[in-house]
Amino acid sequence: MKKALVVINSFSTNENVIYKARRLKDELEKRNISCDIRKACEIPVVSTGDKVFFPFKEEEYAFCIYLDKDKYLSKALSSCMHLYNSYQSLLLSDDKMSSILELKDTSFSSPLTISSPLCYMDEVDEEKYSSFLLYVEKELNYPLILKLCYGSLGKQVFLIKNRKELFALYREFKKVPHLFEEYICKPIADDYRLIVIGDEVVASMERINENDFRSNISLGGKGFDVTDTIDDKYKVAAVNIAKKLHLDYAGIDLTCDKDSNPLFLEANGNAFFTEIEKVTRVNVASKLIDYILKKEGI
Repeated sequence: MKKALVVINSFSTNENVIYKARRLKDELEKRNISCDIRKACEIPVVSTGDKVFFPFKEEEYAFCIYLDKDKYLSKALSSCMHLYNSYQSLLLSDDKMSSILELKDTSFSSPLTISSPLCYMDEVDEEKYSSFLLYVEKELNYPLILKLCYGSLGKQVFLIKNRKELFALYREFKKVPHLFEEYICKPIADDYRLIVIGDEVVASMERINENDFRSNISLGGKGFDVTDTIDDKYKVAAVNIAKKLHLDYAGIDLTCDKDSNPLFLEANGNAFFTEIEKVTRVNVASKLIDYILKKEGI
């Protein structure tokens, strides 16, 4: 009997992590494929350089559905089985700045974004970074957004309203990879989450949060089904962005510019589907499993 591996984060307490893994396990077992759900810490990366060792036989699993963001484990597992999503896609989609830079020479735009320079010093003279922050202020104007390059659920996104806040947040996160982004006013643009599987948008949800500048469902946002009504140009953009980032499965977040054209916000290769399944009544887990099994020839 074929067997699948589902890897989840070791430390997350978010109930959607377990829900997603169990939904995928259920769909696999409906198709007579057994499945193990393992936390990443249960598969320590052990290597001698020329070899990688696992706490299981390499031939035990036909494929892995990788629901974590640990790039080292992803790289190790990819040496012995197919991953959905792949190690390459993880490198591009998990880092928000890398995602934006990967779109160079494409037709897909994002809000004006400025990458913060690398800093690894505990103490830095303010004169060394003040000219950069004044450049950010001049180019983006207030309010503006600071995003940590690694993060999810909107928790690492901050609205900056003035110079005092800009300098204070920079000092707090100077050693953490982050970017600054143009703020798109909500009256101009809606926020959409499109679920892409392979070459198809299978579900689309408009997200609105009347109490927060972030639209995330986890922060009080509400989702509305637009799967059949969203303009096709958003679906085309989402599919092509997912391809560019080598994602088999993705939650692509888009807003729109003043001319109602899609603006890329970010890609999530580990997108939850609790809310979007409920809102759209699309069985995302089933569609993802069918896609994987077709690719695997099972």
